[in-house]
Amino acid sequence: EDLTAALRGCGYEPATTAGGSIDLRNCPFHRLARQHTELVCWLNLHLVRGVLEAGGHQPGRAVLAPRPGRCCVVVD
Repeated sequence: EDLTAALRGCGYEPATTAGGSIDLRNCPFHRLARQHTELVCWLNLHLVRGVLEAGGHQPGRAVLAPRPGRCCVVVD
């Protein structure tokens, strides 16, 4: 899909879940996130929302949902 390709192009590793959402299996800013977590998570959220909007998708599909081992953003 174009959306997952665009996310890959931004350095993410998107994976579609059984429920149809897209988990981002990595954070392209992981090293920086260790020291500035809140800032980097907001950056990720708005970057992904921009990718969604540019691709004609609803930007609100991107939400903060931090869990260990993946990016803090999920696309529902």
